[in-house]
Amino acid sequence: MSVKQITVDSKESLAFTTTSYLAKGFVVANSTPEKVVMQKKKEFKALWAIIGLLLCVLPLLIYILVYVIQPDVEIVEISIKTTV
Repeated sequence: MSVKQITVDSKESLAFTTTSYLAKGFVVANSTPEKVVMQKKKEFKALWAIIGLLLCVLPLLIYILVYVIQPDVEIVEISIKTTV
């Protein structure tokens, strides 16, 4: 499991970036005034599975393979850049 690290310049940017990730389906796992850790669990999309089954079995098998290869949790850490 890898952690994608994003650095922002201010608390406003931290709030904006956090909001954009919330809109993408992430949830806050841990939060401090200077850092937010968010995660998004993978989900099986039944619609794509049904489309794959209807169109052809091969796309369904490819989708299942891609689903199995994905990490169980995607984590993003957003922090404010510190100046020295």
